[in-house]
Amino acid sequence: MMALRSLLRLALSHWAYAAALVVRGLELVGKLGLYMLAARVLGAHDAGLFFLCITWVGLISTLARGGFEKAIMRHMAAELALGRVAEAHRALFGGVASAFAGGALATLFTLLLAQPLSTHVFGQPELGPSLALSAAVILPQTLCIVIGHGLSGLNRGVASQFVQNGLWPVITLATVAAGVQSLDGMLLALAFANAASTACGVALILTHRHAPPSEDEAQAPDALPPLWRTAFPLGMVEVVQVSLNSIPVLVLGVFAPPSDVGAFSVASRISMLIWVVILSIGTIAAPNFASLHRIGAWDRLRALNRRVRLVVGLCGLPVIAAMMLFPTFLLHLIGPGFEMARPALLVMSVGQLVNCLLPCQDILLAMTGHGGVLRWLNAGQLATCCLLGAVLIPLYGMMGAAALTALFIAQGAIGTTLAARRLLPRAV
Repeated sequence: MMALRSLLRLALSHWAYAAALVVRGLELVGKLGLYMLAARVLGAHDAGLFFLCITWVGLISTLARGGFEKAIMRHMAAELALGRVAEAHRALFGGVASAFAGGALATLFTLLLAQPLSTHVFGQPELGPSLALSAAVILPQTLCIVIGHGLSGLNRGVASQFVQNGLWPVITLATVAAGVQSLDGMLLALAFANAASTACGVALILTHRHAPPSEDEAQAPDALPPLWRTAFPLGMVEVVQVSLNSIPVLVLGVFAPPSDVGAFSVASRISMLIWVVILSIGTIAAPNFASLHRIGAWDRLRALNRRVRLVVGLCGLPVIAAMMLFPTFLLHLIGPGFEMARPALLVMSVGQLVNCLLPCQDILLAMTGHGGVLRWLNAGQLATCCLLGAVLIPLYGMMGAAALTALFIAQGAIGTTLAARRLLPRAV
C-alpha cells in the first residue's frame, strides 16, 4: 500500500509520467492484440515468419536511422533550453533528411537481398516474398521514430510516445481486426500505420509554439558538436541494442523450426514489457536530462535521475512479478501452443528484473554527451551476445536464446549504472 501511495503521489505531481504510461498502455493493447490475432489467424508457422519479418525491419530501420533520432532529441532540447530556435530547427531538418536517405537505401537493400537471405541464411525460401514485401515498412517506420524523437526534443514527450509507440499498433490492430487474414496483408497494414503515425507527428511539430527561455537559462555555454558527431556513437549504440534484441530471434530461426521462433518471439516480446515502462519514463525525462546538463543544473539533474529510477521501480516490479508468477497464462493469452516458451519467459524475466532496478542510465549518458562510452559498453554486450550465442543457441535452442537475452540485458544495466557513477557522480 505504501508503494501504491508513493506511485500515486508521483503520478499526480508529475502528470507527464502518468500520461506517458497511459500512452504506453495504448501501445501494449495494440501490440498484444496484434500478436494475438496474428498468432491465431496465421498459425504457429506463418506467425514465426511474421516475427522474422518484423524483427528484420526493426534491425534494418535502426541501421537506416544511424543514431540521428537520438542526436536530434539531444540537440533540440539543449538548444531550446537557451532559446536557440533556429539551431534546433536545423538539427531537426538535418536529422530527418539523413534518416530519409538511410531509409530509402535500406528499403532497396531489403528488396534486393530478400530471397538470398531467406534461402541461404534462414533456410526458408518461402519467407522470401514476405521479406521483400516487408521493405515497404522500413521507410515509414524510420521516419515515424525520427519524427517522434523530434517531438521529444520539443519537450513533448507524451506526444512523442503517442506517435512512435501508441498510434501505429492500434491502427495496425484495427486493420487486422477488420479482416486482414494474410501475412502479406499484415505487413502492408503495418506500413500504412507507420505512415499515418508519421503524418500525425509532422502535423504536431508544425503546430508547435516555442516557449521563451527563462533569464537564468540564457547564458551561452560552448557550442554543441556537429549533429553527425553526436549521431555516430549513438547510432552504433542503437544498432547494437536492436541487434541484441534481434540476434537471438534470427539465429534461432537458423537452428529451430518456425514454431519455436514464433513461441520464443512471443515470450521475448512479453518480457520486453518492462522496456515499455523504462522507455516511457525515460523518454519523458530525456530532454530534461539534456537541458539541465546544458545549463549546469546539477542538483536538479540528480533529483530528476533519482525520481526517474524510483518511478520505474514502482511501475516495473509488478510487471516482472506477473511474468514470474503467471508465465503460462500470459503466453496462453497470445494463442494456444505458445505455452512451450514458459521456461524461456521465466529466464528472461530475471534479466529484466536487473534492468528494472538499474534503469535509464543509458539515457542519462546519451543525453549528457557520453555516447562514446555507451558505444564501448554496447560493444561489450555485443561480444557477449555473439560469443555465447554461437554456443548456447545451437546447443539449447529456445532456452539458449533466453539465457543469452537475460545475460546481455543484465550486463547492459549494470555497465551503464557503473559508468554513470564514474562519469556523472553529481547526477547520480
